[in-house]
Amino acid sequence: MQVQAIYTNFRMSSQKMREVVRQIQGLPALQAQAVLAVVPRKSARVVAKTLQSAIANAEALRSEWGKSALEQKVSDLEAALEHTRNRKKKNRQKSDLAKYQSFLDSENRLAVGSLWVKEAVASTAPIYKRMQPKARGQGGPILKRGCNIRIVLSDSPNKQG
Repeated sequence: MQVQAIYTNFRMSSQKMREVVRQIQGLPALQAQAVLAVVPRKSARVVAKTLQSAIANAEALRSEWGKSALEQKVSDLEAALEHTRNRKKKNRQKSDLAKYQSFLDSENRLAVGSLWVKEAVASTAPIYKRMQPKARGQGGPILKRGCNIRIVLSDSPNKQG
């Protein structure tokens, strides 16, 4: 089972953010928090905030989904899947069904101590373009770069998919 947190349009270049994000890939979530606490960079604080949000998402899912309620949701989705003709709706129902079944089949069920950082990515966000006045009536470009941070946590360290 996987959970994720996304921080969008943070005003820092993705190149600077990737230096910090690479340090936590593949680590247990609690160890990644400890690593980020000692990194003296602005980007480390933002990545730590996003990681904390992903952990909170996992705790919320764990407390929200009881076994009996989840089994009821799975049976309802299976019944709805048989009667749906709309392709997009059917694909969404299939993905939801797979998510619920993977949660039921997992051993740890998103326990905080068993979460691993499966994926940590810093991608580019839209760039704000400004102009700086230069000599002889010309203008020089100013690029204000941004980045998006996505952290995916999984409850097993080597599970693919």
